[in-house]
Amino acid sequence: MPQKWLPGLISIQQVVTLCVPNRYIGWGTYGIHGTVFNESIGSAASHGCIRMYNDDVRDLYGRITIGTPVVILNGCFGPFGRGFSDINPGDRGADVFAIQRKLAELGYFKGMVTGIYEDDLKTALHNFQKAKKLQVKNAITRKDWLAMGFREFE
Repeated sequence: MPQKWLPGLISIQQVVTLCVPNRYIGWGTYGIHGTVFNESIGSAASHGCIRMYNDDVRDLYGRITIGTPVVILNGCFGPFGRGFSDINPGDRGADVFAIQRKLAELGYFKGMVTGIYEDDLKTALHNFQKAKKLQVKNAITRKDWLAMGFREFE
């Protein structure tokens, strides 16, 4: 993991090591790890890592093996905890994942549900928008969300 520094403190790698030694679950430059800053759990306080309570990291580490698929879905309010925001090609996240699943359920999306807005989702979206007589556009807006049957804070 590259060294990322907390202002005036210590590197992220040092924080991870201090929290739960040898219990870092990573992919690329991101990971799931404990923290000595419990108040940061559940907030957007890092550059992509998922922070958990140290006891929970120990428990998770003991349950998984290398290669275990990980799907990250938003917090207590699901993928729409911050309301419906516009989604555009190239975006990724739990909200994109939920849209792919919904459009697959409705028979429009035929690709793999990945949480990444790529061309296969754009095609499905355009077909859905045409069928529902919505404006055909690349952005997924509040009108599209509602037409798919989503409600905020489901």
